[in-house]
Amino acid sequence: MSQGALAPGLARKVKKVLETRIDNPELSSSLNELSNVCTENTVASRRALRSNIEKRGVKINEEFLQVAEAAQSALEAVEAQLEGLSNCCNRIGTALEASRASTGELVTETTKLKKELENSGKRAEMVGTFLQGYQLSNEEVLSLREGEVDDKFFVALEHVKEIHKNCKMLLRTHHQRAGLELMDVMAMHQETAYERLCRWVQAECRTLGDSDTPEVSPFLQKAAGTLRGRPVLFKYCAEEVASQRHNALFRRFIAALTRGGPGGMPRPMEIHSHDPRRFVGDMLAWLHQALASEHELMGALFGADATPAPASALQGEEEVWDIATILDRIFEGVCRPFKVRVEQVLTTVPGGLAPSLLLTFRISTLLKFYMATLQSVIKGEAALLQTVRECNGLAERTFYDVLKSKGDKLVRHPPAPSKELTPPAACASAVHQLAELLESPDVSMVQDDPTASFEPI
Repeated sequence: MSQGALAPGLARKVKKVLETRIDNPELSSSLNELSNVCTENTVASRRALRSNIEKRGVKINEEFLQVAEAAQSALEAVEAQLEGLSNCCNRIGTALEASRASTGELVTETTKLKKELENSGKRAEMVGTFLQGYQLSNEEVLSLREGEVDDKFFVALEHVKEIHKNCKMLLRTHHQRAGLELMDVMAMHQETAYERLCRWVQAECRTLGDSDTPEVSPFLQKAAGTLRGRPVLFKYCAEEVASQRHNALFRRFIAALTRGGPGGMPRPMEIHSHDPRRFVGDMLAWLHQALASEHELMGALFGADATPAPASALQGEEEVWDIATILDRIFEGVCRPFKVRVEQVLTTVPGGLAPSLLLTFRISTLLKFYMATLQSVIKGEAALLQTVRECNGLAERTFYDVLKSKGDKLVRHPPAPSKELTPPAACASAVHQLAELLESPDVSMVQDDPTASFEPI
């Protein structure tokens, strides 16, 4: 039978079979699978091939359905969970919308309160700055009233001064009432602190008389310097220091005259009373050394410039308490013992004789030298300097009185000329004494021109 005689449907199938590529991997896989289904090439197996394939397909589908049922159940569970999650999200969204609607006013109120908090913080900072500049803390008030006199006390006192200065600036504004009230409070604290500081300084100054070489603590020096702003209180403290050092210096001077140093060394000055020039020189040297020590002590205590306040601020006070004034008060006590002993040296001579011209001249020159030395430390009207000046005047008067008495004696009883016409013994003695005066080394200590001291002679 030719190709044209075939039925159209059969022809298409034959053509399809002929056009099928046998090297197709899918066809090879299908044939291999079909060989597993049809193990025997018999008529019966070929006739049942279709039914076997359909049965195998049904079996495969059944197995797929069994497996798919588990997956379907899992998918249904996931779907249920997703649906529950979606419902939950919807509820959360609804709750958020409701919360946003209900908390809108709260957010607005919170923003407003935040701004108020920032403003309150700025106001609190301003108040803190104001309190720092115009108020004392509780610790500072306690330090000024009851605490120890230490660094905290002086810091608090400086803060009071600073506040007082700030109040003066406050009076220039429209807050004059507040400035006046604050100034009154600070003035009360300041006066209380100054009075307490004055009492403390006076108590500390009482201990200065217990030692010959006292040490000034930094706090005492700072306290004395602080009291310069209060002339009256400064005067009380200066008087206390002068009183204590006055008594201590008097005791030391009397001990140096009569008992000497510890263990008898150095020896008492009165042991050299038989040598008037040395005795007077020892007393003057001791006083000069004591003056230098006391000046150093007062400088350490009150500072190099101990003037408490300008003259206009003393409100009628006639006396300005500086270091020179304090030293004058300290050395008042030793003036009389010194003067009495100098007078004894110049007026009391063994045997009732008049003192020698050379001795009185040397003592006068020595007094002039120390008088010029003391003037560089103390005032010209100081008691010690006045005493030395009076002693010098007494020595000069004694010198001229002795010189005049010798001249008057020669005038009343002139010596008879000798046969050899040599100078009389009295003239030779006078010339010898004058030569001793000219050759005295004490003159050069006082004046650059030694002959100026002999013009009155």
